[in-house]
Amino acid sequence: MNEPKNVKIQKTVKLDGQDDSKVTAIALAIVKDVIDAAVKFVEDADNPIKNIKWITHGEFTAERGRKQIEQFVLDAPIDVSYLVHRPGMIRFREKWPRDIIDAKNILIESIKLSLNIV
Repeated sequence: MNEPKNVKIQKTVKLDGQDDSKVTAIALAIVKDVIDAAVKFVEDADNPIKNIKWITHGEFTAERGRKQIEQFVLDAPIDVSYLVHRPGMIRFREKWPRDIIDAKNILIESIKLSLNIV
């Protein structure tokens, strides 16, 4: 059987009567239009990341900072996924539940400290 062959065709185009500055101006205009279209596409996406006007260090208080972070997190799309363990595919390790419990305890303690709960 005949195997397909990759063929590279290279063609040089000479633009008679146009100097390089005109070609460069046209190329820059095309690139600008493409970039503008890409930016508009990203801005119009289904789950755009909202740009928040963050407060400056002079305006910062703990409460205002907390509110802005809360606003940013609430507006962010969240992707939830789970790990699937099938019998015989992954060997269960006794360390895993301990790691999860330790991480939970660290999280609870950090929340208590941030909320000033003893």
